[in-house]
Amino acid sequence: MLWYKMWWESWIRFAISAVALLWMCGAVVLLQQQVRAHADEPLSYAHYIWSAVYKANVLDMYILLVIVLGLGGVLQERAQGTVGFTLSLPVSRWQLTYARATMGFVQVAILALLPALLIPLLSPFFGESFPFVRALQFSVLWAACGMVIFALTFFFSVVLPGAYSPAIASVAGLIVCSVLAKLPPFQGHSAFDLLETIHGAQLSTVHGETSLAAFAVPLPWLSLGLYTLVALCLVGAAGSITAQRDFS
Repeated sequence: MLWYKMWWESWIRFAISAVALLWMCGAVVLLQQQVRAHADEPLSYAHYIWSAVYKANVLDMYILLVIVLGLGGVLQERAQGTVGFTLSLPVSRWQLTYARATMGFVQVAILALLPALLIPLLSPFFGESFPFVRALQFSVLWAACGMVIFALTFFFSVVLPGAYSPAIASVAGLIVCSVLAKLPPFQGHSAFDLLETIHGAQLSTVHGETSLAAFAVPLPWLSLGLYTLVALCLVGAAGSITAQRDFS
C-alpha cells in the first residue's frame, strides 16, 4: 500500500520527465549536423554530445526535472487537505519519509540512465557513434549528483510551506554551493562543486576525441561517495523533522 501510494503520487511527474528528457536527447542527435555546421570552430560529434547533453541544455533540464520530483510531501499535503489520510496509514512517519525518498532516488537514477540508453542507440542512424560505456560514466555522475539535488528539494519540502518555496530554495542552494566552491578555501577540492562534478569537469580528457571513446578516465568515486552520504543525511534530517512536527 505504501509503495503503491508513493508511485501513484509521483508517476505522472516521472513519466513526463522521462518523455521530456528523451525528446531533448533525440533533438540533440537529430540536429547535430546543423549545429556543428554553424559552430565557430570544428566540433567532433563526441564533443558536441558532451557540450549539448552533458554540459548544457539537457543537463539543465535534468536538474530542473529532479527538483520537480523532489517536491511534495506531508507538509504540502496539509495545504491540500490530504494529510489526514496519509498519517492514518499503518506506518510510521519515518517509513513514509524513507519510502518516498527511495522512490525518488530510483526515479532520479532511471532519468540519469536514459541518455546513456538513447544516444548510443540513436547515433548510428545519423552516421555517428557515441560509446555506451562513456555515456554510462556520465549517467553515474548524473545519478549521484541528482540524488543530492533531489534530497535537497526533499528536505526543503519538509521545512518550507508552499508549492514553490522548496524549488526556489533548492535552486538558490545550488547557486550558493557553486559560488562557495570558487572561494580560495575550497578551490582544488572538486567534491565541493556539485555542478562541476555533474557535467564531468573531473573527466578532463573528455575534450579529446580519442580519450572520449575509451573507458580510460576513472570516475571521482570519493566525491560521489560524499554526495551519497550528504543525500542520506538530508533525508534523515527530513525524516526527523517529519516525525516531530505537528500537522494538525
